Amino acid sequence: MGIIGNRYTLNQPIKRMANGLWLRGMDLTFKRDVLLYTCQEIDESAHKETLRWMRKASQMSDEHFMHILDAGSEDGTLFVILQALTGSPLSDRLSDLEITGHKALTYVYELAKGIRETRLNRLLECTVDAENIWIEDNGRLRIMNYWTEGKNGRRGVPGLALLLYQLCAKTDIPTSSISAYSFDLNRSFADFSDVTRERAIDLACKAYEGTCTLADFQQELEVLLGINGERKTKLLTSVLLANDMKSSSGQKWKSAVNEPRELQATNRKMVQLSKLFRESFQLRKWRLLSTAVFGVLVLLLWLSLRPHPDLVNGTKPQTIPTPASTEVSINRNETSKPTASASEIPAQTGAPTRTPIDADDQPAVDGEVQAKVGVVPDLVTHTREDAEKMAIASGLRYQFILESNVAVKGVVFKQDLTPGTAVKNGDRIKFWVSKGI
Repeated sequence: MGIIGNRYTLNQPIKRMANGLWLRGMDLTFKRDVLLYTCQEIDESAHKETLRWMRKASQMSDEHFMHILDAGSEDGTLFVILQALTGSPLSDRLSDLEITGHKALTYVYELAKGIRETRLNRLLECTVDAENIWIEDNGRLRIMNYWTEGKNGRRGVPGLALLLYQLCAKTDIPTSSISAYSFDLNRSFADFSDVTRERAIDLACKAYEGTCTLADFQQELEVLLGINGERKTKLLTSVLLANDMKSSSGQKWKSAVNEPRELQATNRKMVQLSKLFRESFQLRKWRLLSTAVFGVLVLLLWLSLRPHPDLVNGTKPQTIPTPASTEVSINRNETSKPTASASEIPAQTGAPTRTPIDADDQPAVDGEVQAKVGVVPDLVTHTREDAEKMAIASGLRYQFILESNVAVKGVVFKQDLTPGTAVKNGDRIKFWVSKGI
């Protein structure tokens, strides 16, 4: 049929499309079969722009696309030389393909990864419907023209949804009815459970209407196809296999050569997380230990500085020993045996520094400390010394407490026994002496 580019012969047309022609040919230089795509661009600026996208697409190598060997222009004709593959355009084989719902979703999922590659390489959004897909004899799908921008509804996620309908309905004619679209998909998804089938149809309808992003579309397909679980299993198997081979050979493999990039990234993240966990645990342990030690020190310091309960309110109880060998404590009540008469009362003793005297011989002090034996004296407004003498003269043991009060310092302002009441010899009276304010 002729020679193009002074190197490639055009042998057999394969398919004519709206924007070009696909042919089989021969590379005369390397004596190999090739596939050719040719098109015409009359406008000079459009011609140069198309050639630029052809050459940019030739720099990408991905399993989801047909591999470009050469691209150029001759006498106004643009051409792309691609590696020869077995098979034919998918649109020519739709009617005789037996494809399950799971297989159709798998096809669409794989091509979705191809679309992501074009975006990463900043290529145009190419057509992904059955007309621009090549199916090999082994069933693999490849995008044919990825240097020309596709039309709305036939590119991106909507284009993948259209391809899904074409695979299920076995026709390359799209439908504008969403009910017809979901009906054909429901019939083809018979191999799924009811829940999975409804979920798959709902996803496809959203994609067909253009309300679903590529990332969401891929993620939902992974769930429907169970790809996440398979991927984790493969990664775990790779790790275990690598560890077994390392232990048996005693040699370390270079991760960049023997482990997939995903596995390397996962391992790095696991190592970083483990390191952060250990550091966080050590930090928390020392914080808890230091907090506990500090708490113990504060408790000990508080206990050592805490005042005695008896001194909290400024009081200081004192116990005065009673006559003879009898001892009196504020926490202990003892009474001596009563005698037959007042003349037989044993000698009474006041303060520890005083000399014991006989109660009957108690001298009068200005006539104010006279007291009657067996009767409670009125000690209020008397000085402490006078109160002591009056208590002893009444045959009583006594105890006084120094306490802050508005009364004059050293004067009794309160007593526990009512004045004038009868008491037994040796009973105890308690009175309070003012310390002033």
